[in-house]
Amino acid sequence: MNRKLGLYSSAVAALCIILFLIGLFLKNDLLNYSTCLILSWAYVLTCCSYASYATKDRRALAFGGVAIAVIYSVFTNLVYYTQLTTVAYATADHVVLDAISFTSGSWLFGFDIMGYGLMGLSTFLIGLTIKVVNKKDRILKAMMLIHGVFFPICVIMPMLNIFKAGGDDNSGIIALQFWCLYFIPIMILSAIHFYRLKEEASV
Repeated sequence: MNRKLGLYSSAVAALCIILFLIGLFLKNDLLNYSTCLILSWAYVLTCCSYASYATKDRRALAFGGVAIAVIYSVFTNLVYYTQLTTVAYATADHVVLDAISFTSGSWLFGFDIMGYGLMGLSTFLIGLTIKVVNKKDRILKAMMLIHGVFFPICVIMPMLNIFKAGGDDNSGIIALQFWCLYFIPIMILSAIHFYRLKEEASV
């Protein structure tokens, strides 16, 4: 069951990122927010699957990766669900709506960036637990560890007020497109990793 969960959840996560990338090109907020909601759930399940295979001496790292993935999911769910409900239907006072609308440099924008920073830390911790048995695993592990660089970047940049309110959105979109192109292979390689485990178990 752990193998199947890992296979399906990482495949769903990869699909969500592809749809998110398409949404960025189309500038479709509804598609972007919806797919990122599902992505967060799929990513948490993928982390749980990885943790189930962690060796005893690295289990604490795996559990840490899962715990931080959950925090990432909570942060981003707060942001995207707010946009899909309260903001989309303007069910609050205009002053509140101005404060919670997802725009560069806004309060929820900071939560979103922090969330993806935590995702980077989560992938780093999970990456440390992966047992490499072939070239694909080696690439997967390296990419997950490198993805951890997003953690300090995402935490520090909002604190330095780099994302100023009303700033240029195009640079942010380009950065997100780059992230998609980097993270899609991680989830695809994860699916391949769990598929191999599934095949080995059936032999």
